[in-house]
Amino acid sequence: MMLHEPACPPQPNPGTGPRRSRSPLLLLAITLLALIVLPRAAAAAPEARILRIDPRASTVDGQPVLTTVLDLVQNKRLGDITKQCATLTGNAHMDCVADALEQPQALYSSFDFPDKNALFTVTVDGTDLPSKFESKARWGDSAGQPGVGTAWLILIDAASTMGARFDEAKAVANAFVNTMTPNDIVDVMFFNDRVVVEDSKWVNNKQQALQSISSVTRTYPTQGRTRPLLNIIKNAATDAFRDLGNVGQGVAAPMHQALVLLSNGSAGSDPSSSGAGATVLRDYLTKGRFPENNDVLPKTPVPVISIQFPSVLIDEFALNSREFMEGLTNPEIGGFFSIVRDGQVRRAANIVNAVRTRFNRMHIVRWRVSCIAPSITQTFKLAFANTNPPIAGDATFQNVPVGIDPTTWPLDIDREATERAAKKDPAYPGGTLKIFGNFCWGGNAQRAEIYMVPKNQAAPQSLQGGSLDDAKKAQRSLIEQGMRGKALSTGDTMAEFELPNSDNFLVGKGEQMSGRIILYDNQARRTSAITADKILTVRAQEAPLPYILIGGITFGGVVLVLLVVSIFRGGGSKQRRGGTAGPPPKPVVAGMAPVAAPMPGGGAPFGSALPSGGDFGYGGPPPGGGSRAVLSGAAGIFTVTPGMEMRAGRDGSACQILLTEPRVSGVHAVVKFEAGQLFVRDENSNNGTFLNGQRLSSGVWTPAPPGALIRFGPVEFSTRLE
Repeated sequence: MMLHEPACPPQPNPGTGPRRSRSPLLLLAITLLALIVLPRAAAAAPEARILRIDPRASTVDGQPVLTTVLDLVQNKRLGDITKQCATLTGNAHMDCVADALEQPQALYSSFDFPDKNALFTVTVDGTDLPSKFESKARWGDSAGQPGVGTAWLILIDAASTMGARFDEAKAVANAFVNTMTPNDIVDVMFFNDRVVVEDSKWVNNKQQALQSISSVTRTYPTQGRTRPLLNIIKNAATDAFRDLGNVGQGVAAPMHQALVLLSNGSAGSDPSSSGAGATVLRDYLTKGRFPENNDVLPKTPVPVISIQFPSVLIDEFALNSREFMEGLTNPEIGGFFSIVRDGQVRRAANIVNAVRTRFNRMHIVRWRVSCIAPSITQTFKLAFANTNPPIAGDATFQNVPVGIDPTTWPLDIDREATERAAKKDPAYPGGTLKIFGNFCWGGNAQRAEIYMVPKNQAAPQSLQGGSLDDAKKAQRSLIEQGMRGKALSTGDTMAEFELPNSDNFLVGKGEQMSGRIILYDNQARRTSAITADKILTVRAQEAPLPYILIGGITFGGVVLVLLVVSIFRGGGSKQRRGGTAGPPPKPVVAGMAPVAAPMPGGGAPFGSALPSGGDFGYGGPPPGGGSRAVLSGAAGIFTVTPGMEMRAGRDGSACQILLTEPRVSGVHAVVKFEAGQLFVRDENSNNGTFLNGQRLSSGVWTPAPPGALIRFGPVEFSTRLE
């Protein structure tokens, strides 16, 4: 919304030359322009605007929680606010307009956030998936909370045309800096007729910012009658807000941003620095992409606070300056315009208060976002249903970066439900465990993996302050060193796993025994929380004794003893009845089957059915071929045990058989040991998987005989069963 009121003749300013007279025709033209524009600024329906989507809470809490900064207001009619000024002219008119606009909530009415009627969605594979509302708070009630602050870019016009107004502009800048809150940061820039000439860079220290303002004591000489004011402002904003994500470890970027322009708006005859040009620049700043083609840095819409300090200018230039300064403001997201005449530095407090009041009415709303698109850019939409009056939503965050790395976005685990189930049925080696949550794998058990963290493996204390690469490395380290279980069944809200048959994950003793768990979606490359204070920890116990097996073995032993006794009793009876005893059996040679003498009637002696290749006591393989498989090659030795599938490839976050050869695919193949047999399956690799020289079809399990040669691309392994 642009405010077009009649421009007023400035007062004489010592040292700036004689004042040029204004024609009554110019004043009439300005008044007619205002009458045309004002009716178009009628009050509209309440409207919600997303000013920031911040994912940083997820690295602190280990939960898939997004923080949004929202503005929810109903804009008021400009004509209703300034109608009492319509009969005034000159300085009285400017003062009337400024007084009206500087009243708190003059141009808007703020609304509470109706969380029960709000729908916040993320688009995944063309479908808008709803998020779950977590919490809400007003911006002004949350000062001091992490990230709740504003990055203030303050642009001060230091061109010679400012004259004595330069010091007044600096005074208004000081007023903004003096109200900095704990999480605010500021970048003070001075510009002349051509470029930015002084830049403090982003600082979080109030005194340092004030020193930057006071360090420039005079204006810069004029470089000509025309200056590209629009380009100067656009370049300064682009540089500052593009660098906001790289301010350094000592200066944390807050969740909100604003631009304060303190200028007379003079651009001479520059064609782009006009009312129409201001609209283009306003839209650029409202869009929040710095620069326009930015596909990496988060979208950050910028409210523009434009404060004009009228100087003595030619009539046509004065009108253009007023239109340009007014046209820059975007009140729909918190932008603001006012006028400071000569000697009215007192207005600084009112201006800052009006701006701060608007910002304090913003909402901080948190959402639990279970699923996200597997890309840097995301699409979010905010809508409302059944509100009175109806509230317009926001769909401007379309395919834009918001700071999310999809591979480090935590899985949505229902910790309470999972821990409650584990208290009833503790986890134990070789047992099963149910994990509850909201999952995105759509019942595909191949995507779900579980890792039990070894008891001697320390989890990182925090990922806060680290880069996304740090988070990836921490995840990869725990996944590689963990022990993998097997998914038995998966659904949208629950997954059941068979745990690895090893007590190495058991931590503590007795009732305090526990196990630490990392859940992994191998398609989305996302894990559950991994920091020491957030990692999923459930009650555990040692594996119970196999009572059924023990009972079965005991029963079988009793039957065997009774059978032997029966046989010997039968032989003794025959001897007593006069039968002839056969010769004694020959002795058993170690590693050989006993050589038995024939029994009466041609029967085989008891025990002659033992396998001829050796028994369990002398190293022969058990029935079925072996209890595990071993892959040996130049890349290492890898053991494949029952109940697990091992991936081979270059992706260290997904593969247990890690191969660095560049001709091997990220996930090249999978091997498993089942029913005493080694199996291999190609995962659609580029250079193929070979068994004894024959290339395998992708996606098909193929048995590998003992001693077979398996080749992943150019990397070969020999196999054996143990």
